[in-house]
Amino acid sequence: MVPIIMSKLLKRLFFVSFVAVLFGCKSDIVETKVKTSDIKQSMSGKIVAVPFSATIQVLGDDESTRGEIKKYEQIIQNYIDVEDFEISKSIMGMQIKIEGNVPLIFGSKARLAGKHPWAIYIKKTDNLTLKKRYPYRLSLETTDHFPSFKNEFTRLNIMLSPDPHQPLLMKIRNSDQSALRVFTGSVEIQGEHHALYEGGVRKRISMQMKGGVYDHAAPVIFFNIE
Repeated sequence: MVPIIMSKLLKRLFFVSFVAVLFGCKSDIVETKVKTSDIKQSMSGKIVAVPFSATIQVLGDDESTRGEIKKYEQIIQNYIDVEDFEISKSIMGMQIKIEGNVPLIFGSKARLAGKHPWAIYIKKTDNLTLKKRYPYRLSLETTDHFPSFKNEFTRLNIMLSPDPHQPLLMKIRNSDQSALRVFTGSVEIQGEHHALYEGGVRKRISMQMKGGVYDHAAPVIFFNIE
C-alpha cells in the first residue's frame, strides 16, 4: 500500500514540476535569424516569414506528462507555423524543441496570414532622444491572437498561462551590404555583457536578451538601415 501511495505522490510531484517549469510557457531561449534583405522587404509592406527555434525543459518522463505535452503540441500547431516539434530525453526529464517561422511585420496594423501569437515587429521609434539617429525599432511582441492562444492553454490547466515575454537570441545578418547600425541595452554579445551597446553591423551580429527586465518587457533593438 505504501509503495503505491508513494508512486502516486511522485507522479503528482512530477506533474506539478512540469506545470512549474512550463508556467508562463517561457522557453530557455527563442532564437531568430533576420537578414537585412528581410527587414527591407518588410518595410516595403510585405509580411516576411523568418525562422525561429525554441527549447523548453520539462521535469518528468511518464505517460501523464507526455499526454499533457501532446495536448499542448496540438494547440501550438494550430497557432504557430511549426516545421518541427521534437521531444527528447534530457537530464531534467524531457526537452521540447520547436522549429518554425515567425512573421516579420512593419507597423502594428498589418494583417496576419494565420493566428500567430507572436511576431517580430518593425516600428518607428517614438523616443525623442533616439529617433533621429535610430528611426526604427525591432522587437518580439505578442499579436492580437495571443489572448485566444493563452485561453486554449488555460482551458486545459487553469494554472498554465503562456508568458508574453520570451528570452530572445536575435541573429541579424547583413546580407546585402546595407549600412546598418544598432543600439540596445542589457544585451549579451559574443559572451560579453553590455548595459548599453551601439555599433555597426558589417556582416552579422548575435544579441541575447534574457532575464532581468526581459522577464517583464519585450526586448527592443533600435536601428538605422540604408
